[in-house]
Amino acid sequence: MKQLSGLDASFLYLETGNMPMHIGGLAIYDQSTAPGGAVTFKDILRFFEKRLHKARAFRQRLVNVPMSLDYPYWIEDPDFDLEFHVRHIALPKPGDWRQLCIQAARLHARPLDTNRPLWEA
Repeated sequence: MKQLSGLDASFLYLETGNMPMHIGGLAIYDQSTAPGGAVTFKDILRFFEKRLHKARAFRQRLVNVPMSLDYPYWIEDPDFDLEFHVRHIALPKPGDWRQLCIQAARLHARPLDTNRPLWEA
């Protein structure tokens, strides 16, 4: 177990349903450059699975101290589910830049589930 720092805890405490405090990014990849010319969702899951052991934080979730007398702690999530964190979403046709931006904004507007590790891909 590792305790959250005061700075990290402040971001957690400032978060509300209307004001998420997480950060996000958007990366666009050209599938034609992949071996075989395509990447499947299963390929992406395998990519993450092979590397998860190198960064324990991706498998940890927060647990609060009783009565909030101290900052929360990171603990190993015994119910960790990679497919909850790595998602596959298809845009409606024609799948243009505007639709991508709208979808990214919708995803980013949702707060992360604090009962699970705090990341999504």
